[in-house]
Amino acid sequence: VVSEMCIRDRPDTLHSKQFVTFLDLISEGEIEGSASASKEGITDKTSERYRNAYFKDIFLNDTPILRATAPHPPQDADFNFQDVRVRFRHGTANQTKMDGIESSSSSTPVGITVTAASPVTRQITNTNVDRVKVTITFPQIQVAKENGDLLGDTVQFKISVQYNSGGFTDVHTDTVTGRTADAYQKDFSIGLTGSFPVDIRVTRITADSTSSSTVNSFQWTSFSEIIDNASTYANSAYNSIRLDSQQFGSIPSRKFRVRGIKVRIPGAGASSSGTPTVDIATGRIVYPEGYIFNGAMGAAVWTSCPAMILLDLLTNTRYGFGDHITDSNLDLFSFVTASKYANTLVDDGFGNQEARFSCNVNIQNSSEAFDLINELAGVMRCMPIFTAGSITITQDSPKTASYLFNLSNITSEGFNYSGSSLKQRHTSVAVSYFNMDSQDVDFEVVDDTTAQSKFGIITKQVKAFACTSRGQAARLGRAILFAEQNESELVSFTTSIDAGAIVRPGAIIDIADPV
Repeated sequence: VVSEMCIRDRPDTLHSKQFVTFLDLISEGEIEGSASASKEGITDKTSERYRNAYFKDIFLNDTPILRATAPHPPQDADFNFQDVRVRFRHGTANQTKMDGIESSSSSTPVGITVTAASPVTRQITNTNVDRVKVTITFPQIQVAKENGDLLGDTVQFKISVQYNSGGFTDVHTDTVTGRTADAYQKDFSIGLTGSFPVDIRVTRITADSTSSSTVNSFQWTSFSEIIDNASTYANSAYNSIRLDSQQFGSIPSRKFRVRGIKVRIPGAGASSSGTPTVDIATGRIVYPEGYIFNGAMGAAVWTSCPAMILLDLLTNTRYGFGDHITDSNLDLFSFVTASKYANTLVDDGFGNQEARFSCNVNIQNSSEAFDLINELAGVMRCMPIFTAGSITITQDSPKTASYLFNLSNITSEGFNYSGSSLKQRHTSVAVSYFNMDSQDVDFEVVDDTTAQSKFGIITKQVKAFACTSRGQAARLGRAILFAEQNESELVSFTTSIDAGAIVRPGAIIDIADPV
């Protein structure tokens, strides 16, 4: 007599999966690409090591796919998300298309149970088809024992392809192991690489069940003829990301940390004064000691130099003003002078050194040309001016005075002075910048304690355009406070045309006023 019995039902272990693929446009091209790969010195962009480094630069819901400290090769535990596939193009003019991106699809039902004795074959005759997706469905997989136990089972099958009656070749051999009381589906993608017509065959390898207690039959449900997107998206950097839907409750946000568009930098200097290079870790242009620019620009590389980025914007014909401005319309020497000053190493305020000015920005929207040029020029404290038939930039940097004004070369009205209002002299500046660590806008507050003791706390908020450095944001705040406290007097006067022909905006002048 059985007084107690335990029925074992193995849990469902087979679950159908769905995947989603995104195409994300990153930037105009050509870009440098993965920031982590550059920092790790990886130059082969076709290598597995480069791909793994790029995983550190892709953030899904603000979480990187691969931990920043992961070694090479990474282990499964180093990945924050599993089964993520990424492909990328860097935006070259001659880049190839990305295979596997669906443009159109036509599904054909099959609905036939595949047995070991009777493989099922279907033919593809449309020569435009690039891939075929085969869908296999198991209505159930389970074995019922005499004691009532419900256990799983194992079924093996294969998919074969034949091109133009040349004989079948196996392309997928799959083993399904587990238990499910519900329908379980799997899709198999087959790229077509031979001559048409193409025959697709599904063959059951495991013997057919002869017992009513074992249910493990499967159907070839359908197949889809897929034509891939043939566009190469020349000059556009973009990514393809395939995600497992089980890991996300909704479509995740996606962020990419990349090193952006390559721009021209100055070439080899005159009189063998060396060739500028780029510090791959920071993007700073390193000028040789005594470098003399001879008017020739070098190859395009990634850099964070604001002068060269502004120059590229002015001359590029795709996204800039190149249809209206060429190198002959620009004073290239003023751009190189500004670049040298911008790339000089200064104290970052935290025990290290960095370039005086760096430009790291993602311009996503159309802007008024005048406003955008001024914003980029303002990153390095420059002002663009049009003079003598060309565009030049003048920089707020140390320089000697270019002209002396006194009572002999101005009109009889003399010099007129006015001061700024005390209310306009701020004593605290809050500078907003993009913090790369937190991936959000942060604030650096700079105080002038001496001025606060006189005037109280008068706060000003400014946005540091294209700034991702806390040190650079702090220097901007200090520059604003210094200017407002020390450049508080305005002088106006009228001079003769000969002086006006020499002095230009941004020049430093001396004033000798006996009064």
